[in-house]
Amino acid sequence: MRWNKLPGSFSACGMRTMTIFYESALVTKKAIDLAKIDKVAAQIRSARPPLVTLDIECWDPATASGRDKLIRVIERIRSKVPSSVKLGYWGIMPGYAYPDYVAGGSRLARQRTSNRSMRPLAAKCDWIMPSLYTYDGNRTRWAKFADIILAEANAYGKPVMPWLWPQFHDQSPDKKLRYKLIPGEFFRSELEKARSRADAVCLWGTRAKSGGSTDRLVWQPKASWWRETKAFLKTTGHDIKGCKI
Repeated sequence: MRWNKLPGSFSACGMRTMTIFYESALVTKKAIDLAKIDKVAAQIRSARPPLVTLDIECWDPATASGRDKLIRVIERIRSKVPSSVKLGYWGIMPGYAYPDYVAGGSRLARQRTSNRSMRPLAAKCDWIMPSLYTYDGNRTRWAKFADIILAEANAYGKPVMPWLWPQFHDQSPDKKLRYKLIPGEFFRSELEKARSRADAVCLWGTRAKSGGSTDRLVWQPKASWWRETKAFLKTTGHDIKGCKI
């Protein structure tokens, strides 16, 4: 969670920081880069975070070649870091194909077959981290999608941590929604859904369109999504007394 003009830390709001390594830190020209991977492993070994997310999106885990590369990366890191450090891949298991999940029928069946093909990779991960990002403003459709995704994620037999983004996706088919903050009640329903079907939740963001580039969104302390998130944290037993943002 990175925001412009954030006047404090989320750690005071009962939240923990996630350690994440993006593709550029692990891969070079879509190829495994052992030097980069070993450098990341050394950083993990030094810091010893409880949980690390690896974000590699250039390889398709539903294909044998893509799956093999992803397995080789996580196996190499695992061999070089303490067993207390848990590892997972962001967003690739189960696959994110929002239209196929909500369409049902043969499209959903194909996606489920694809998800099953990822089991050898899931076996190497300590956490399954599906993406539950919001592409449109239809809460019923999002809930249907989330139920299917979370069921597919739980089928791997590992702890599940979906990722939520308090903005509408920058690739939303409704261009007017892109980058906008999700309304509070909608986002609260997403948090509650994650709570009911998963073991934890990670909040990610932000993005804001700025000319021809992407910038961070300016922090809005009175935004309804944040008000509902603090209420959710409080009702789920998190200590937010020191939360000043």
